[in-house]
Amino acid sequence: MGAGVDARSIGKVENFDGLAAGNRRLAAGDTIRLRIRRSGGDLGEQIRFDSFEIPYQASMRVLDALIHVAEHFAPDLAYRWFCGSKMCGTCAIRMNGREVLACWESVEPEMTLEPLRNLPVVRDLVVDRAPYEARVAAFEPWLVRNQEYAGFPEPLTHKEMKDASKALDCISCMACFSACPVIGLGSLTDFAGPAPLVQLAQTALDTRNDPNKVASALEHAGIFNCVSCYKCEEVCPAKIPIVSQVIEPLKAKTAVLRPALAKHSLTFRAIIAARGRIDPTELVLRVQGIKAILHVARALRLLIAGKINPLRTLFKRRTGADAAARRLLRQKDTGPS
Repeated sequence: MGAGVDARSIGKVENFDGLAAGNRRLAAGDTIRLRIRRSGGDLGEQIRFDSFEIPYQASMRVLDALIHVAEHFAPDLAYRWFCGSKMCGTCAIRMNGREVLACWESVEPEMTLEPLRNLPVVRDLVVDRAPYEARVAAFEPWLVRNQEYAGFPEPLTHKEMKDASKALDCISCMACFSACPVIGLGSLTDFAGPAPLVQLAQTALDTRNDPNKVASALEHAGIFNCVSCYKCEEVCPAKIPIVSQVIEPLKAKTAVLRPALAKHSLTFRAIIAARGRIDPTELVLRVQGIKAILHVARALRLLIAGKINPLRTLFKRRTGADAAARRLLRQKDTGPS
C-alpha cells in the first residue's frame, strides 16, 4: 500500500464511492436517470416505480435530485428531511440497494431510490418511525443513579465512558435498522435491532446507571440474536462501531447481569477454556439438553457432514491450547496486567 493511503478508502475510487470520485463521473448538464419507488396516497398499497431524467449540477447530492424532481415533475413526491447537513438523520433512504443519507450521498448517473426496509411505509420514501421509537421507549433509556450525584464537574474517566460515548454519535437515521438481516426475519426473533440498541447503549454502558435498571432493559433486547454480520456498521453514516463497541459490550453486560440469557455464549466460553477449542457436539448438548437428542434426523445430517464428533466429546479431547485459552480469557476479563 502506498504511503499516505487510508486503508478505509480502498475500493472507494474503483467504485466511485464518495463525493469527489462520484462527481468526477459527471459533468454539469449530464443526464441523471432516477427510478423512485412510489406507494401510499392515491396508490394505497400498490407499488410502482416512476422514472425521471434531470440535469446534473456540480456537487449534487441525492437530496438535491429529489428536490429537483419534486419542484419540476412530481410535486406530490413524499420524502423527508430537515437539516440537510448530516445531523437529523431523517433523510435516510436506500439508493441502488444500499442505505444512505440523501443529504450526504453524491448522486450517481443512474439511481433507484426506495424507502428504508423493516419499517412501515407511510408514502413513497417516507417510513413510519413509530416501531423504532417504541422499542427505544421500552428500554427507558435514561440514567437512574445508584450513587449520589458528585456535583459538577463530574469526574468520568475515558475507560468508564469510551463505549457509551461512541453510541452518543447516533443521529437516529435508522439506516442500520434497515440493513439488519435479523430484523428482516420479523417475529421469528425478538432482536430489538441495532438502532434501538445504540440508543440503549448510551445509558446502559454508562457506569453511573443502576445495574438493576440496565438488567431490566437488557431482558427485552434479544441481543444474542445478533449474528455479527456488520451490515449495520457498513451503512452507519456516523461511523459508529455498532457491533464491536456497542452490541458486544452489551452482550458482555448481559452475561454478567442476566447470565441465564447468555447460556449459549457462556457455554461456548467454558468449552473453549476447558478444551482449547470449540466442541460443537458438547455445545449443542449443553445448551439444548434433551431436545438435541430428540432431533435424530438433524443429528445424523450433522454427523455425516462432519459437523459433530460424539467420540471426541465422549473422551473430552483437548488440543493442548486449553491453558493458553484460559489465560487469554482471563486477560479479557481483567484487562492487560
